[in-house]
Amino acid sequence: MLNPILIVGASGRAAAASAIRAGFAPHVIDLFADADTMRLCPTIVCPFADYPHGLIALANDAPPMPWMYTGGLENYPDVVMAISERRELVGNDANVLCEVRDVTRFARTVRERGGHFPPTMPLGMRPADGIWLHKSATSSGGLGVRFAITEDFDGHSQSMQDCLQLFIDGDPMSAIYRSDGQHRSTLFGMTRQLIGTPWLHAKPFAYAGNITRHEDALAKNLAFHGELLSQDFHLKGSWGLDFIDNHNGKACTIEMNPRYTAAVEVLEFATGKSLLGNATSPRPSSPVVGKAIYYAPHRIPFPTSGPWDESLANAVNVWQRPDFADIPHGGSQIETGQPVCTILTEANSEADCVERLQKRALELDTLFGV
Repeated sequence: MLNPILIVGASGRAAAASAIRAGFAPHVIDLFADADTMRLCPTIVCPFADYPHGLIALANDAPPMPWMYTGGLENYPDVVMAISERRELVGNDANVLCEVRDVTRFARTVRERGGHFPPTMPLGMRPADGIWLHKSATSSGGLGVRFAITEDFDGHSQSMQDCLQLFIDGDPMSAIYRSDGQHRSTLFGMTRQLIGTPWLHAKPFAYAGNITRHEDALAKNLAFHGELLSQDFHLKGSWGLDFIDNHNGKACTIEMNPRYTAAVEVLEFATGKSLLGNATSPRPSSPVVGKAIYYAPHRIPFPTSGPWDESLANAVNVWQRPDFADIPHGGSQIETGQPVCTILTEANSEADCVERLQKRALELDTLFGV
């Protein structure tokens, strides 16, 4: 009998598929209850109006089993603490979240360990020359990030964690780790992030996908850096580190995501290895795997049938990379700016992978009358 695990967060489909690849039997509570998620496992939807605190009651009503959280809940340690009162947490607890999401503490730790972190200061200060960002305390997926304006330098935020941060030019990247809770971590892989991508209709700074990348020059440095951060913050389970590669052989750390991240699945497809367990794929691994989130350019009534039909029909084959994922139910109304679905592909090079993702996004543009 497979070990059950409850997955809670804004979107649980990718984590559910990873859990199945690792030999678990997942249950999901998220905002979408997408059609392919429901093919994978029992799924309950949390209404947007009730998120995130409505997750607590829904989780309390779920059968007894350990639980893990996905994107968005790192900003709500009170929700993580409340759910953890009734079931075992697989991952980093509320105390860890408070530490790693404290920008001042996190930046100091990164620098003390020899890493690089952008100059960061509270709102209302007058920084030196440069391009600066306003980062929200509850930023998730880049949706709380924008370029700073005059009022940011003159005013004050209602949140002590809102801050100004120097914009660092370079490739936005992510590193994925697995920590054993005994101060040991392993670098699972790296990806280039798609951020604010226009051909996906993503808002500026919004997370829009990942493409696997192999950078030997960075890997050794990141593996060592991750080991130190794992020790400092007593990390458990899977977690991610966002950074900027400015092509000088060094990574400039931006933030930590102390939970399962959306980048995991492309690395699992590319390596043929499970992050959450020791399973391996029966299929050959692929050189480069990419995913892209297609955002609604206008209000879309989602069709009952389309190019995603085959992916939906084969959703339970979790080691088979789908062409489409996070597939809404037919007839769903997708509002402007909301995620519609995820596109996945593979290629022999990063450039070819991006080209294939762009081509498929263009096909969706045509389908949805853009």
